[in-house]
Amino acid sequence: MNSLPDLGRAVARLRKERGMTQKELAALSGMGQSTLARFETGGVAEFGSRKLLRLLEVLGYEMSYVPMKRDFTLDDALAERQRAFSGDREAQS
Repeated sequence: MNSLPDLGRAVARLRKERGMTQKELAALSGMGQSTLARFETGGVAEFGSRKLLRLLEVLGYEMSYVPMKRDFTLDDALAERQRAFSGDREAQS
């Protein structure tokens, strides 16, 4: 997930998988149903970390970090080649 709207859609999916309504999840999380609805549909510019952590807790999830996938660029290829070249020179010494 790379954006707040993506995160909101993921929470909506998890909520539905649990068979919960927005009203139920909002009540258990201590927030208004309209706030949750705006979050799930990408209608918020910001969403507090405490709210997010509480939603995830109620849904039975926790936050974790994973490396972002990114495309291999020409700069990456050049840096890799430079590292290999430097390693070859050290091995010859």
